[in-house]
Amino acid sequence: MATDVLAPIPLNAAPSLQIIDNFDDAEARRPEWHDLLERSVRNELTQAPDWLLPWWRVFGDLDGRRLRIGLFRDGDRLIGLAPLLWRRHWYRGFLPFRRLELLASGEVEGDAIVSNHIGIIAERGAEATVARRFVDALADGAFGSWDEIVLPMMSGDTAMPELLIAAFRAAGYSAESMETAGAPFITLPATWDEYLAKLPGKERKNLKRQLRLFDEWSGGTTELESVSTVGDLERGKKILVDLHQARWASEAQSGVFRSPLFSAFHDATMYDLAERGVLEILVLRARGEPVAALQTYVWADKVTAYQTGRRPDLPQNLSPGSVIFAWAIRRAIEQGRREFDMLADAVHYKLQLTQQIRPLVQVRVARSCVVEWLRRAGVGIARWMRRGEEPKEAQG
Repeated sequence: MATDVLAPIPLNAAPSLQIIDNFDDAEARRPEWHDLLERSVRNELTQAPDWLLPWWRVFGDLDGRRLRIGLFRDGDRLIGLAPLLWRRHWYRGFLPFRRLELLASGEVEGDAIVSNHIGIIAERGAEATVARRFVDALADGAFGSWDEIVLPMMSGDTAMPELLIAAFRAAGYSAESMETAGAPFITLPATWDEYLAKLPGKERKNLKRQLRLFDEWSGGTTELESVSTVGDLERGKKILVDLHQARWASEAQSGVFRSPLFSAFHDATMYDLAERGVLEILVLRARGEPVAALQTYVWADKVTAYQTGRRPDLPQNLSPGSVIFAWAIRRAIEQGRREFDMLADAVHYKLQLTQQIRPLVQVRVARSCVVEWLRRAGVGIARWMRRGEEPKEAQG
C-alpha cells in the first residue's frame, strides 16, 4: 500500500517532454538528474545515473536495446524522469513483443544485477502529473512503437505504481500490478539496545546466541574491517568474491561473479562509488582470517546490503552470515544512519533481523494486439495443462 502520497505542487503548465536516445546526452544530464532525486520522495542509488548509466554501458549493446530516457520539465525545472529502454522481447522464444522497460532490468537471469527500487522518478508532489504525462507520451508514440511496457522492482510503498496503473487504465490500456518480491529493511533506532528491544523475543534470543557462540569460537578475536578506499578496493573485492564463490561452491552451485557481464558492471561502478564514499566492503575477521564479507552502499543516509560471501567450513553451529549482518547493522546505528536495507528476497536469515518488509511490485501494460492475445492464450493453456483446468477465453 502506497504511503508517500503528497499534496500536488503548482506547475506553470503541462510538463514538456524531451527524449534522450544516446548515451552522451544522458551523461550530460547527471547534475539535474541528481538534483531531481534529492527532490523526490525516495532517493535511491539504483535510480541514479551512477547506477543506471554504467548498467547501460555494459548491457546496452545486447538484445537490440535502444535508449529511451524521458525528461519531464515544468519550464526549466526537471520534475520527472523515465529511464527506459526499447527492445524486442520473445515470449516462449517465438512470440515477438516490442517492449519498453526500465533501465537495469530485463537481463538474462544468470547475468542479472537484480536492481531493487527502480522506477519512474518524480519531484515530491508532482507524481500524479508525471504519471499522467508519461502515459500521454506513450500513447502518442513519443517513446517509439510498443506492444507492452514492463516496469519491475518498483517500491510498492510509494505512490508511483498505483498512480501509473490509474493513469494507464484511464487512458484505456490493460494494466496490472503484482507484488513480485519483498525487501526486508530496518528503520534504524538511536542505539543497538533499542534495536534489540524491538526484535521479537525468539529472534532477539537467537541473535544474541549466534553472536555469543561466534565470539566464543573466535576467542574474542572477532573484528569488522571496512574496506572503503580505492587503494584497498582490489583487496576487499578479492576477499568478497572468494568468499562468495566458496559459499556457493559448497552447495555445488556457481556464484554471481561467474558472469562476465555481472562482473563488468561492478568493475564499472565500484571504483567510482568507493572514491565518493558510497561503496564499502565489510570484512568479518576471526582468528586473524576473513570469514565473511558484505558489499554495502551508503546513499542518502541509508545503508544497502547488496552482496555477501562466507566461509563454508566453519562449525555447523556458527552463522557467520548472520553475525556480519548484525555487526553491519550495529555499525550503521553507531554512524547515525536512518535505514538498513537488505533488498529482496524475504529469506529466513533476513526475517530474523527485522519484521519490516517493503513490497516490490511490477507494473505491466499491454496494447490490445494479436501478440498479446496469443500470449494470453498461451498462458491460459499452460495453466490448464499444469492444473487440469479448463482454458479460459483469451481477452484482447
